Amino acid sequence: LAVLARHVAGQSGRASCPCIENILTEPSLSAISQYREGDQLVFTPSGSTTKYYYPLTYGSRACSAFDDGLPPSCSGSARPGWCGAKWCYVNPSNCEGVRKIGTRLFFNVENLYFSYDTCAGAGESTNSVDQWTAQDTQVAQNVIELIEDYGRSARFVLEDIFKNYNSTQSCSTVGRDMCPCTGCVQSPIWQNSMDFLDTGYLPGSSGTADAQRRAACLSSGVSGTYKTAAAKEAESSFSRVGYLYFGDQATGGYTSWPREDFCSAKSTGWDPRARPWYAAGATGPKDVIIIADVSGSMGTSDRHTLAKKAVMKILDTMTWKDFATIILFNDGVKAAYSPELVPMTDNNRLAMKSWCESQIWRGGGTNFEKPLTRAFEILARSVSKGETSMCQKVIMFLTDGQDPSYGSDSHYSELSTQATKYDVFMFTYSLGSDADISKVKRMACENRGVFYPVPDGADLAAVMSDYYEYFAHGQEMCSAS
Repeated sequence: LAVLARHVAGQSGRASCPCIENILTEPSLSAISQYREGDQLVFTPSGSTTKYYYPLTYGSRACSAFDDGLPPSCSGSARPGWCGAKWCYVNPSNCEGVRKIGTRLFFNVENLYFSYDTCAGAGESTNSVDQWTAQDTQVAQNVIELIEDYGRSARFVLEDIFKNYNSTQSCSTVGRDMCPCTGCVQSPIWQNSMDFLDTGYLPGSSGTADAQRRAACLSSGVSGTYKTAAAKEAESSFSRVGYLYFGDQATGGYTSWPREDFCSAKSTGWDPRARPWYAAGATGPKDVIIIADVSGSMGTSDRHTLAKKAVMKILDTMTWKDFATIILFNDGVKAAYSPELVPMTDNNRLAMKSWCESQIWRGGGTNFEKPLTRAFEILARSVSKGETSMCQKVIMFLTDGQDPSYGSDSHYSELSTQATKYDVFMFTYSLGSDADISKVKRMACENRGVFYPVPDGADLAAVMSDYYEYFAHGQEMCSAS
């Protein structure tokens, strides 16, 4: 437990949005009393039993760097930049022309807002980019460092909540729903109904009841960091589009600032874990070769449709930092999208999807060796030409059939030799009841990968697009040099 005092001095905010003199005596903030213990205010992070104590003057009377030196975010050596910034609590009914955000600590107190903007001098901005531009400093480098700073702060908060999570503690997300987004107002700039005063939370569709509770606690906790960053960096009119967001691996829950209407996305089964930013964060830059069986047996139980859908979804998990291509095979290489890997720009992704739509996904026999040989030939050319992310390489191999000609020790030895040479992880998938499980399982297990048996009718797209989980759980990850 930390007991800290903070001397409050300085200006009392702009005339159009003055600081609250005393949040304890403000009639509209009577709920703050539940956070008072003696002569201190107590903050308990979401889902935790740890308590942090602040002075009763915290956020009141005048502008001050109230957070400087305070736990949990501003007491360590790696403190976010906003720790030393001046702010104060304001009354939304007595605050005009100033950027304000809902409370980040005392969530049960309605109408409790704070503002950095009101503490800025005349003509000054709290936005870091505006400050650097005025000072003629290296804006680009500073922006990178600022993003890393805020990202690190959010990570520390999430890790602390995860570590200290107590299943007996409840974490409310009331008032932060994104479907329906009650109170959200249509914004022509953001092209959606928005609420800039709070973060939003969209519960995920998977995970246990306990995982759902923990996801809500993670959301509530990181909400404070997001609102702090938004309060300091967003424009007063919120005309500059920019998001802060977090996806929960166990449930698919989604938290973002600003809060916005997500009903349309929710109706389509939207899942943050399938978004490019999520996979990129979990894996880092990567080279991916998708090898898909298009033999005659893929016509059984609509497997060919499932396979095409899966390939499309995998493409959607990649960003411009990734390189990829697609190989379709039957009794030989039926088709290959490109002779080398291609960067996954938006245009290339659309072109690859169009190519997939134009292909025939069923017909012919089954041969494993020829598409694998082609895959390593593509990797060799890509590396020699520099068409690569320079990071980990993944081959995803999908089949529903059997290849009697493949399976000797020499086959597996050659596969391992090539995989080691090019630093490849093998992910293999058997679809339906007819696949030769033993062979594709051995391909993966001998080459640092994972084997997935997928029954007919299962969500093959979801299974294959979750490949990034392997890297998210502590396997090799790198950054492009």
